[in-house]
Order: sequence, then structure tokens, then C-alpha cells
Amino acid sequence: MIDSKTLAWIGGSIVAISLFSFLRVVQLKIQGWNRESISPLPLEGLWSITSYICSLIGLTIMFTGILETLAFSQVKSLIASILLALTTGFPMWGVVKGLLIEVKADNVKEIIPGKF
Repeated sequence: MIDSKTLAWIGGSIVAISLFSFLRVVQLKIQGWNRESISPLPLEGLWSITSYICSLIGLTIMFTGILETLAFSQVKSLIASILLALTTGFPMWGVVKGLLIEVKADNVKEIIPGKF
């Protein structure tokens, strides 16, 4: 059986690697838009979806290991981790997709702290 701390580290590593690859895909889409006016949408390409789903799986594994370390049972920590990954993952997909829509429309707004 894998130790819960090791499980958390494995999940964290999966998250880091898959999010770096997802960010690289988004960066390449934005660079293609800047250089050659290639639309950054659709975001639903093979690499972007695969890397994003892998990051959600990594979050689930990481949070399961963390919750097991905090003395939760395996089943309860797995259920809580899945819910946490899904409730944060789907809205963030919408945020990234909204950003790419703003990039395509050339309507990216600067975020200034303290000003709404």
C-alpha cells in the first residue's frame, strides 16, 4: 500500500506537469493569434483537454493523500477529493475559455487591484 504522504506527492507532481503542459498549449494559442491571427478557439483540442483532465486527476490523487494524512477514511477522502476537483475544475475551464474569447475579440481588460 502506498503511504498517504507519498500519494499526495505523486498527485502534486501530476498536477504540476499537466498544468505546465496545459499552460503551454494556451500560450501557443495566444502566440498563434498574435503572429498569424489564428483563432485561439476552440480550446477543446486533444492536448488541452488531456492535460486539463490529467490535472484534475492529479488534484484528486493529491487531495486524497492529504485527507488520508489528516485521518480521514480512504472512501471519504476520495469522494471529497473528487467533489473538490470537479467543483473547481469546471469553472476554471470556463474562465480560461472566456479569456481566449476576449483575446479573439481583442477586448482583454487590464486587472487593476482595488478597482472594480
